[in-house]
This record gives sequence, structure tokens and C-alpha cells, in this order.
Amino acid sequence: MEIRASKENGVWILQLHGKLDSFTSKDFQERLLEGIADGQDKILIDAEFLEYVSSAGLRTFYLAAQRLQERHGKIVFCALQPQVRRVFDIVDMSSEFAILPTRVEAMKEF
Repeated sequence: MEIRASKENGVWILQLHGKLDSFTSKDFQERLLEGIADGQDKILIDAEFLEYVSSAGLRTFYLAAQRLQERHGKIVFCALQPQVRRVFDIVDMSSEFAILPTRVEAMKEF
């Protein structure tokens, strides 16, 4: 998996490419939690190019959300592919996280 990071208007944008599974989630989790520890408290996950997410990847998102909640931060998702959206819906992430169709709409959540 490839992670392209950028910052826009104080929001840390992580664009994920490929598969977030048990093999790639550890590195992603480390990067994400390091960013939170370094003060990133507004995080946008752009999943336009994320092809797959496993339960290990979902755990990473929940762990990040927990850390952000302690800091009064927020994580928002955008541009989920249909197969990734189905996984989010199955575990009811849709009710716990803001999930928007586009990056522009997601940025408005901050």
C-alpha cells in the first residue's frame, strides 16, 4: 500500500492506494499514530484509490479515532470505493464516522 500525505488548511490528508490488510496495516497504523502524537488532530482519509480494507485496517481507524477523541480531534473519510464502503457499512462505521463522497465535501467537516 502507498500513502500520499499532504496538509491543507490544517488538515492532514492521507490518500491511500492499494490494499489495507494485515500486512500493510501495521506500517499505516504506526504512521497514523505518530502523526497524531505529533499534533495532527484533523485527519482526512482519502480512500479514492483504496481497493480493499480488512479487519486489521478497520482496527487502525478505530484506534486512531480513539486517540483523536482524547485530543478533541476528528477523522473523516471520503471517496470510498463501493467494495470498501460495503465493508464500512457491514461493521456500521457509517454511523460512527463522517464519510463523504468527495474531498471537497469532507474538508467542510473540519
